[in-house]
Amino acid sequence: CSPAVPVHFNIQQDCGHFVASVPSSMLLASDGGKSIPGDGLHPSRAASEHDCVVVITREVPSQTTADFVRDSVVLHQAKPEQYERRVCFLLLQLCNGLEHLKEHGIIHRDLCLENLLLVPCKPPMSCVKAKDDKHLPRLIISNFMKAKQKPGTGDSKLKKSQARLAPEIVSASQYKKFDEFQTGILIYELLHQPNPFEEKVHLREQEYSPEDLPALPSLSIYSRGLQQLAHLLLEADPIKRVRITEAKRMLQCLLWGPRKDLTEQPLGQEEALRRVLQNWVDMKRALLMMKFAERAVDTERSVELEDWLCCQYLASAEPASLSHTLKLLQLL
Repeated sequence: CSPAVPVHFNIQQDCGHFVASVPSSMLLASDGGKSIPGDGLHPSRAASEHDCVVVITREVPSQTTADFVRDSVVLHQAKPEQYERRVCFLLLQLCNGLEHLKEHGIIHRDLCLENLLLVPCKPPMSCVKAKDDKHLPRLIISNFMKAKQKPGTGDSKLKKSQARLAPEIVSASQYKKFDEFQTGILIYELLHQPNPFEEKVHLREQEYSPEDLPALPSLSIYSRGLQQLAHLLLEADPIKRVRITEAKRMLQCLLWGPRKDLTEQPLGQEEALRRVLQNWVDMKRALLMMKFAERAVDTERSVELEDWLCCQYLASAEPASLSHTLKLLQLL
């Protein structure tokens, strides 16, 4: 991403880039095959090297999310709850990154499994209790070739020069919820389902409602919530489409609660619900602090990425936003 955008945990930082001849052995087969064949007298460049853009980054990804999905088919079938919980975590990190981009007026416009990189998040060497495959990977949004930035963002001179543009151009309204829509498609693909708009071509050619979208298999306690989130992100009308911030809160609620049984209590008034939700937040915060205290003295375990994400959620959770999120998830 542009150096002008502040560093973020889930955004790939471009420390430098250049064009170079790279050995074909370092490229995917589909990339290596793009070189120009030899003339008969000289060996084909495809057999030895390939000109491409080399990007220097701070992180070394171990795989793309496409690799993760392809390698996890058996896990999804055997342990659907474990797999779909991990999918929620990956989507949450994606939303965190997109929220950061939106704060700086950037729309990615090319969110696909191949452009989401995974970096192992391993604890210190002294903390080896959990297996490597148990650790949540860090998700990084990459490839900003198609990204757009709202005109005049962060530049006073440019803002002045844009003063004569029509509002829909200045606001880039046609792209405002572009990333939200692509995130909805990613939910299907992460759950080993095809892109609904490739599977049902007529959806692209006419108005559709959420009920017209393919149903996701109900395999775990997360399936229903992910289905509801996908429906809200894939709303045909951008005005009705939920924002990335709302999607993030829905994923946080799916991962850490509050659960439906809390809202099923007889709560006659809005004030009673507010008190229940505030008590729930206070209790969860206390339990998390106790967990951090235990980890501080445990030489075999340390604070992990999941704990950090949970801390972010509870730090900002308050009754009004929780109530709104529960309504979006149809739990209230």
